Amino acid sequence: MRDKSELRQGQQDIATALYEHDEMLCIMRPGGGKTISTLTAILELGRDRVIRHALVTAPKRVARVVWPDEIAEWKHVRHLRYDVMDGGPGERQAQLKALTKRHLTIFGHDIIDWVLANIKTLPDDHPVFDLLVIDEISRFRNPRGAWYKVLKDHVHRWRMIWGLSGTLRPASPLNLFCPARLITRGKLWGKKFDPWQRTRFYHTDFEGHHWIPLPGEEEKLNAEIAPLIVTADVPKESEPTVIFDRVELPPAARDEYTKMERKLFSEIDAEDGKSKKIVAVNKAVSVGKLGQIANGFLYDSDDEDDRTVHWLHGAKRDWLKDLVENATEPMLLIYQYKEDFRLMRALLPDVPYLGVGVSDKQAAQNIRDWNAGQLPFMGLHPASAGHGLNLQFGGADMAWIAPTWDSELWDQTIERLDRPGQTRQVIIRVCMANRTVDDLKIDRVYRKLTEQEAFERYVRRAGFKRAA
Repeated sequence: MRDKSELRQGQQDIATALYEHDEMLCIMRPGGGKTISTLTAILELGRDRVIRHALVTAPKRVARVVWPDEIAEWKHVRHLRYDVMDGGPGERQAQLKALTKRHLTIFGHDIIDWVLANIKTLPDDHPVFDLLVIDEISRFRNPRGAWYKVLKDHVHRWRMIWGLSGTLRPASPLNLFCPARLITRGKLWGKKFDPWQRTRFYHTDFEGHHWIPLPGEEEKLNAEIAPLIVTADVPKESEPTVIFDRVELPPAARDEYTKMERKLFSEIDAEDGKSKKIVAVNKAVSVGKLGQIANGFLYDSDDEDDRTVHWLHGAKRDWLKDLVENATEPMLLIYQYKEDFRLMRALLPDVPYLGVGVSDKQAAQNIRDWNAGQLPFMGLHPASAGHGLNLQFGGADMAWIAPTWDSELWDQTIERLDRPGQTRQVIIRVCMANRTVDDLKIDRVYRKLTEQEAFERYVRRAGFKRAA
């Protein structure tokens, strides 16, 4: 558990700015600490009786995992009472009724219309309208988008609104309007997008699809929105920042995982509609299959030339999609299984990569393009991340679809970015299926436990009973 004294100066400055402003946009690189800065401000506002409650909306996975994890990780906010609304309508109704007993209520963007519909009859002085936090507010940048359209008609009811984002305008200054409209309730640039667009931009094509700012307007727009924005750089530290993004196995996949873990077999529905039993011949083989299930699939044979892939869940696919859509910096995507590679290519069909199937000539070109800053993403297999491979000039962000078993591969892959010449803080994200062998892998490669220590820790987590 971390202490408040570990907050960086930039994080403390952001917490102070949020505390002091009713309308604020916090912009910080992913992994920079927006969430704990916001929680610190919420804590202090509650302590000083400025607010009674904070309503937080975030991407679904972030709402379910990241916010609770941050509350649990930091000592000074761990006593905050919160609830995550992720059940059915009946359960959510009960959570709303008990809202005044909590400091925070957190929910996913995917149910924002339901939440707004179910609080609209509450009086304006109800605690639910003290503070609204919109995490990843850049997802509300589309004026035709459903989430934006439903939220814009309700924001006037909140006394305070904060928006959080890794990047506010990923494509164009046009992306600034909707976040500003939500945060200021239309006070900055008005409430309607089209008149604002026509006044400050002009279209460069006959159909009116592509708009750019009128001469001098972009500087004016930036100056006008600047007082709303607080930001802080992520300082370069001696060690990379490692963030563990946890996803949950759906119930059906969890059942198959448990059977493979305890009984060395799994039963799945094959394409012909019949049930198919997949058996691990021993514990060692079962551990490999558990890793497959954690990643979302299961091979029905160990023979690479004669096996079928059975997909069990899409938790890591959703994580990767979320990551790709919200990336603000060039990012290395680390894959291991062929299915991970196919998953990556399904989201990014033309993404360059370093791994099996890439010629030396093409690999050299991919490396040059990456280091020149021309690639927003590049795939990398750990076995292709050998010593001497310099990738530190093209970016500082790395994302693992799953952790590896091999400590040397883990270290040398990270060292492709974290090496002399890197000027930015290296941020490593690792997708981990909760309560799976992904934990065992991280204990080996990151926490540097021995094989026996890591296994014993995994057994305790899994809840196996000891023999008398």
